[in-house]
Amino acid sequence: MKTKKISSNISISIICILLGLALSWQFQSIRNNASAMKLENQKKDDLVVKILNEQKNNENLKAKLNELQVQINKFEDASGNSDENMKLLSEEIKKLKIVAGLTDVKGKGVIITFAKEDSLNVADDDLLSILNELRATDAQALAINDQRVIDTTEVRAAGGYIMVNGRHVIPPYQIKAIVDPDNAVNALSMIGGPLEKIKLFIDVDVKKSDEVVIPKISEELIKTNKLTPVENK
Repeated sequence: MKTKKISSNISISIICILLGLALSWQFQSIRNNASAMKLENQKKDDLVVKILNEQKNNENLKAKLNELQVQINKFEDASGNSDENMKLLSEEIKKLKIVAGLTDVKGKGVIITFAKEDSLNVADDDLLSILNELRATDAQALAINDQRVIDTTEVRAAGGYIMVNGRHVIPPYQIKAIVDPDNAVNALSMIGGPLEKIKLFIDVDVKKSDEVVIPKISEELIKTNKLTPVENK
């Protein structure tokens, strides 16, 4: 019985840590998007759309929180059965690793490629505007030049280069997204959408794909030393 209780406590602690990471990354993403909104001089309608998107992100976050709480309750209920407990733990860790970007994933989506000869005209804001639009269409995984983009990923210009996850990415720039292909293409191509302005100066190719493969993020890039899980009393 003591061993089962210890196993249950370990399971719940792991879930709490992963939950803390997921929440931290989601709130960081919301703060980053809010800062970007202040820096950009955009039309009122664009700002309204962004605010609605952030509200949707908050609703999705609440749904994730509720789902994870249900899983924690299952662990607690299964504490008397160590085999069932370990099975639930394994399934939940696998799911959370996918959400956190810690495993390679594949699925239907889009591949957006910027022409190499136009690489000097590509700014970090161009990439960010496309990433934000893809997120608004419920993209489940993103990458730039095979660098996995998660909620704490920075995309910024530095010394004539564009950096993603603290690393230089070399032209031609390519964005991959696992997302509903039709919805993504429609959103990117709509009047006033991100591609309308970008295509005035840059040749961009957007392709739908039945299998987009996105690699996992390097675990060394995930910092958790400032995070402490809040345990239920």
